[in-house]
Amino acid sequence: MSTYAEAIKAMEASCGQSNNWSDISPEYAARMRLQNRFKTGLDIARYTAAIMRKDMADYDSDPGHYTQSLGCWHGFIGQQKLISIKKHFGTTDKRYLY
Repeated sequence: MSTYAEAIKAMEASCGQSNNWSDISPEYAARMRLQNRFKTGLDIARYTAAIMRKDMADYDSDPGHYTQSLGCWHGFIGQQKLISIKKHFGTTDKRYLY
């Protein structure tokens, strides 16, 4: 599916197959499918695990390049905190928010 219109048509066919799917907007589902980088939760887990393994190896080789734990109590606040970290340091590499 290379175009948005094709994706909508494909979702219309899927969403119209049963009454259980009738409340799903084919347009919204197509948009979400095109915007998502990962197809499954397992793909997300593999991607994040690779990042964590690399960071753990980097930390083991030199922990001096890592920040201390930066605590955060809410997702929105966390997002704002990471934006400020990126502005200050130029990257979020080796900076963690909990």
